Amino acid sequence: MTETLPSEMAWSIDPDAFPFNGSAREQLAFLVRYAVLAPSGHNTQPWRFLVSDTRVDVVADMGRALRMVDPNDREMTMSCAAAAETLLAALRAFGLTGTLMPQPLPPVPDVIARITLLPAPRADAIDYAMLNAIATRRTVRRAYADAPVPEELQALMRETARPFGVELSLFEDAAMRDAVAELVVDADRAQFADPRFRDELASWMHPLTSPAGDGLAGPGFGFPDWATRVAAALMRTFDLGSAVARMDKPNVLGAPLLGVFSTHGDTRGEWIATGRALAAVLHTLTMHGLVNAFLNQPVEVTGIRPQLAQLSAPGRTPQLLSRFGYLKEGIAMPPHAARRPLDEVLIAA
Repeated sequence: MTETLPSEMAWSIDPDAFPFNGSAREQLAFLVRYAVLAPSGHNTQPWRFLVSDTRVDVVADMGRALRMVDPNDREMTMSCAAAAETLLAALRAFGLTGTLMPQPLPPVPDVIARITLLPAPRADAIDYAMLNAIATRRTVRRAYADAPVPEELQALMRETARPFGVELSLFEDAAMRDAVAELVVDADRAQFADPRFRDELASWMHPLTSPAGDGLAGPGFGFPDWATRVAAALMRTFDLGSAVARMDKPNVLGAPLLGVFSTHGDTRGEWIATGRALAAVLHTLTMHGLVNAFLNQPVEVTGIRPQLAQLSAPGRTPQLLSRFGYLKEGIAMPPHAARRPLDEVLIAA
């Protein structure tokens, strides 16, 4: 019998265990199990959840900030917003009614969003498809099949992002892939040339068997779990930018679909909107058998971000870059990334 890794246990949620007859506080605490499955940069899981009788505040955990790659907490804010949107999606999937208020007033330090459970009759049906999408989604950094993403699905992805005020620009032409690949290569080299970036990244590399319950593990990148610490040591010691670029470039060139999430400006509210849109799009594409991997390096390097904007969304601000596609036949789906124990992220009001 194969033993379930601790990293996989958080993803095994039984929807039928939802406390329908429990208190609103108990129901909201159960929904946090889904919220923590949202993606985050370096898998830092930079969130905490303040649960009261009728609401959940999603609070940025500033102790998990990435000072080198995310000095303005832009990606942290998006990650927390994605967790909030995931909680709201799960709430609705259980037939409940709720609202999400970004940056609630009066302002509360580090509170990104507030989800409130409303007193309304519960719908009878459970949306198992949505709950399954949340619990099966994962970042897949492996090779994708040479199969186009249907235009109707591309349209659905764009339409899913738009209500949040976020534009998802999708590209499948070779010229765009070539241009984006060069930006990714340049950004890889720029980031890895900085030993402070390498040290920060290495500090978040933890094997799946680690009790940390967070960070990046070898299997997510196609190498054994035991090699995670070796890779971290090498990364701290050597500038591996060119080697990383050589791995990233074919993944960009072979991607059937590239996507850029962009906003009009670059405010905290727009970061929250992007995180919410990202979560909604990922739930949608997962339900349709698609996977994704992030290529945010060109957004993270200040001098390269305007070039990505000019390529993908002139006059707008790129917030996220991702590739989308179907996993290539014969390539195994990677394991889920680790998650922290629930008691580490729950705060009782």
